[in-house]
Amino acid sequence: MTTDLSHESERDDRSVRRRKVRALLAGGLVLGVGAAVTLAAWTDNVFGQAEFRAANWNVQGDFSRDDAVWNEYETEGTAGSFAYTTGFGALSPGTTVYAPVALRVGQGTTAGGAYNATVTLNGATGGGGALTQYLTYTVLSGVSKSNCVAGTTTGGTPFVGAGSALTTGSGSTTLTLPASGTEVPLCFAVTMSQTVAASAAAGATTGPLTWKFDATAVVP
Repeated sequence: MTTDLSHESERDDRSVRRRKVRALLAGGLVLGVGAAVTLAAWTDNVFGQAEFRAANWNVQGDFSRDDAVWNEYETEGTAGSFAYTTGFGALSPGTTVYAPVALRVGQGTTAGGAYNATVTLNGATGGGGALTQYLTYTVLSGVSKSNCVAGTTTGGTPFVGAGSALTTGSGSTTLTLPASGTEVPLCFAVTMSQTVAASAAAGATTGPLTWKFDATAVVP
């Protein structure tokens, strides 16, 4: 009888353990379902878009004497040609020849841009011919084309001082070009030395000379 009771007790214990295991498994399934629901969160997206455009700004030159001919002239290979007064190809001691130049802020054929510009002038490069050393020049701002001739250049403001070597630039002196596109006229006046001997200069040439204007936008 003792043995039978013992077996019954063991069976009861196993039955209790099985019920506990089933209960734990059921609880685990419930926990698993709960965890799955937590992970399935809502998602969404927000997008932003923009397109950027550079401001319209450029500096142009006009080297003509009669009609306005505005262009970029932005490389040495596309440099504008100075329109000097008669005689620049046959200078004699003490003579001065004149060429007008105008600068403006613009784009294509349209005047005006986003910003003012400050401009400096570099001294001439190139040349190398014997005549170069016997020539000096000055550049005046505020002298119109019609007044950029002998005897009528008074009243302009020196941009490059009188008697400067051709290789001298404007240094710290600057021009301001308004953003509106209003042109600023300049007058280049080149003079041959009064005392140069014919044996040193007659028939001599400078070779091609190039002046470069450096322009910087004035951004607020």
